[in-house]
Amino acid sequence: MAKPWPKVFLFGDSLTQYGNSSDGCWAALIADFLQRKCDVVNRGFSGYNTRWCKLILPKLITKEDASSVAMVTVFLGANDSVDSVRCPKQHVPLEEFSQNMRDILQYLLDIGIERQKIAVISPPSCVDSKWEAECSLRSIPFGKYNTATKPYAQASMAVAKEFGTQSIDLYSSMMAQEGWEDMLNDGLHLSAKGSNHLFQLIKPLLLPLFEKLPLIMPYWADIDNENPHALLDTY
Repeated sequence: MAKPWPKVFLFGDSLTQYGNSSDGCWAALIADFLQRKCDVVNRGFSGYNTRWCKLILPKLITKEDASSVAMVTVFLGANDSVDSVRCPKQHVPLEEFSQNMRDILQYLLDIGIERQKIAVISPPSCVDSKWEAECSLRSIPFGKYNTATKPYAQASMAVAKEFGTQSIDLYSSMMAQEGWEDMLNDGLHLSAKGSNHLFQLIKPLLLPLFEKLPLIMPYWADIDNENPHALLDTY
């Protein structure tokens, strides 16, 4: 039987879904960094909040997957934190958001994924005016504010600390950078600059995987031309 490749699961909303795009390329950068060592599986769902994500997670990562999971990122909160009046369908109150994050992390632990293999990423900051203009162009309601995002970012980090998982405070890291607004291409989603910034924050968590996991299949120069079937013995 084919041996499953180790997998890095990226779970989240549009910030994850767009992670292989030319701008929001942080997922592609992870795949490049771990090429021939891991499969990087993008499970991002544009517009989703934690209320919906915790329901679908068991359909995406099962107990049978756990043994091959090298890492899971949980990158949520950007939609939960929208205004409750202007965007009532997506908004999730802060207290419920925290509990949903707990439920998500508890599920991952319950199916056998070790807590050090889980990384919670806070929602990023946003540029209100830029996203408002984008919403106007798309004819969708605007209700996303940077100040309202901050407590959700803090809550995600608090839940990660509570559960002892890895964490990346993207919100605070972005806000500490001069010209952080350029890290977002439309005021909400990551630009190439923002994606590279996120990748640099994730990279220290990926280094142990890079160093521990072998290259799958031998380097081409090491293949024995007299006995190429020996390749099968290495996998």
